[in-house]
Amino acid sequence: MKDKDFVIKVKKKHLLIILAVIAIIAIVFIVKPYLQKNKISVIDSSDIIVLNDKRCGDECNVSTIIIKLKSSFPDLVVNEIDYMDEEGKKVYTEIGLAVLPAILFKDNVKDNANYAQVEKYLEQKGDLLSLRIGASFDPAGEVCDNEIDDNGNGKIDCEDESCKTNPACMETICNDGKDDEGDGLVDCDDPDCKNNWLCMPKKDKPEVELFVMSHCPYGTQIEKGMLPVARLLGDKIDFNINFCSYAMHGKKELDEQTLQHCIQKEYNDKYLDYLACFLKEGNTDDCLKEVELSGKMDTCIAETDAEFKITEKFNDQSTWSGGRYPLFDVYKELNEKYSISGSPNLVINGVTAKSGRDSASLLNAICTGFKVKPAECNEELSSENPSAGFGFSATAASTSSGSCG
Repeated sequence: MKDKDFVIKVKKKHLLIILAVIAIIAIVFIVKPYLQKNKISVIDSSDIIVLNDKRCGDECNVSTIIIKLKSSFPDLVVNEIDYMDEEGKKVYTEIGLAVLPAILFKDNVKDNANYAQVEKYLEQKGDLLSLRIGASFDPAGEVCDNEIDDNGNGKIDCEDESCKTNPACMETICNDGKDDEGDGLVDCDDPDCKNNWLCMPKKDKPEVELFVMSHCPYGTQIEKGMLPVARLLGDKIDFNINFCSYAMHGKKELDEQTLQHCIQKEYNDKYLDYLACFLKEGNTDDCLKEVELSGKMDTCIAETDAEFKITEKFNDQSTWSGGRYPLFDVYKELNEKYSISGSPNLVINGVTAKSGRDSASLLNAICTGFKVKPAECNEELSSENPSAGFGFSATAASTSSGSCG
């Protein structure tokens, strides 16, 4: 009897456990629909909804906008939803969005004292007002660097045709010695780099053409950076200063450019010395005396002026560029060939190059144009930006990208 009683007690315990489990399951099934039905969604509890996508990187960073919104509308509730959440996709579809991120307002924003701050930037999207912020991320498209088939076409990341022009699927840095997008092609061997200036045709003797206006402060800036490079490389490069096809600094600029054109033509071996002197203070007469230039200069200047009608066009303002600037057509064909629109512009081996204006950067850019780099390319030149305008001194980097034109 004792054994039997023990067995019965164990069965009752099991029975209680089973009943408890059944009760819990029943409660879940009964209560869950009620909870779902009465659930307060993010939409319902928000005045401003920020709909974003965690798969999108810096492109979708709107943290600054959110901070400003909370500051401008402190009484409105701001909440964020992710597109990958069920509620996020529902909102995206129902109001007809095409890109993310989206900043969405309810109509009650119209009653806010600061509504005028955003009113002209809002557009109706369904029952909500969407703030125009220049969004461009397509959440339904293929994200090109997350190893997921986002659009369900069986192709992942760069295999997807839509990722063809995405930076993640391109050789974006064409001189780092790396296969940036994993297609087996490095730097200039990759077709993505075809139009990059770093992949210019290489030459035994690179052709270097610097387009400036003689009195443009940013033209003189890059000339000061170029001088040590031109002297270092010497006759290993074919170096020329060319002038823009219009002058922004009056008759003195036309005269100076005609003069420098003739110095390069008749006394090229003295040109860098003259230029170095001119860049100190812009004093033409003193520099002509310093480098002892005369002889053929007057004849060349007169012939150049007559051939390109420099003075004639200066006196006829109807010929001026935009009615504002006199023409200087000595290098007109080259300006048109390279689409030169201002000063300065650097062309290496027939390709418009991008470079800093310090000597080190210019040396590196020019040496990119050699088939075989000479030893001079390993020299260390100054990496300080020359000052804009006349005079030799260093300057802050912030002034190294200005231009005339």
